[in-house]
Amino acid sequence: MNHFLRKLGLALAASILATGAMAQTVVLDQAPSPSPTQNTISELVTQSISVAGGTLYVSTLAQSHQNGGNGQPQAVASTFVPVASGGLTRYLALTNAKSDLGVPMTATAGTPAGTVGVTRTAGSVLVLTGEATSGASAKTDKALFEFDLPDTYVAGANIAVTVNCNYSGTVVTTASTTMTVAAYSEINGVEAALPVTAAQLIPATAGNLVFTVTGTGLTPGAHVALELVMLVTSGSGAVTGQINAVSFGG
Repeated sequence: MNHFLRKLGLALAASILATGAMAQTVVLDQAPSPSPTQNTISELVTQSISVAGGTLYVSTLAQSHQNGGNGQPQAVASTFVPVASGGLTRYLALTNAKSDLGVPMTATAGTPAGTVGVTRTAGSVLVLTGEATSGASAKTDKALFEFDLPDTYVAGANIAVTVNCNYSGTVVTTASTTMTVAAYSEINGVEAALPVTAAQLIPATAGNLVFTVTGTGLTPGAHVALELVMLVTSGSGAVTGQINAVSFGG
C-alpha cells in the first residue's frame, strides 16, 4: 500500500508541478525548504486529494524555480486517511452466510433452526429471508459472516457496518421488529466479543441501518465474525424480514 501511495504521489506531484493545478487537488501549504542535494532552496508543497474512501495527502519537496531549480520533485511522502465511516465500502457475499453454529444455510428460512434462508431469482433478486410469523408471534433468525480486515484498515479504528433490510407484512409490532449486530474477533479459534451499537428498528421500506463496531485492539488482517440477529413480531397475520445487503468500511 505504501509503495502504491508513493508511486501515486510522485505521479501527482509531477503532474501538478508541470501543469500548475488540478481541479480535484487542494494545496494546503507551501513553504521554502533547504534542498537535501543541492545548494538551492526547495519548496515543500502539501496537497490533499479526495479519493474513494477518504483523502490522500501528498507532501512534495521540489526545487524552486525562483532559486535556480528546475522544479522537479526530489522527495514525496503520502498518507491516506479514511473517511469517518471507515474507508472503502466492502460488501459481504450474502450466499456465504452461515447459521450461528457456523454451518451452511439453505434456501428455506428456519433450516437450520433460527437461520435465514437465501432467496434468489436469476436476474431479479438475491436476498436473505427470515421465517414468516403466524398470528400474534415472533420469529428470530440469524446470519453469520466472517471476513479479514483489509490492508487499508487503520489499526484501532471503529468499523461501520451497514445492513440494508426491511420487513413485509401489514400487522407488525414495530417496536419489536429489530436488527441487532454482534461482532467478534477471532484468533487461533478463540472468539472475543467486540462492542457494537444498539439494535435498530427494521424499516418497512428497504433502508440502511448503520452500526459501529469498536475497533480497539484490531489491526489490518484481523479475522472478524459478524452475526446479524433479525427479530420480527406481528400482531396478527404473517410478517417476514429480509436482509438485502451487508457491508463494512475499512
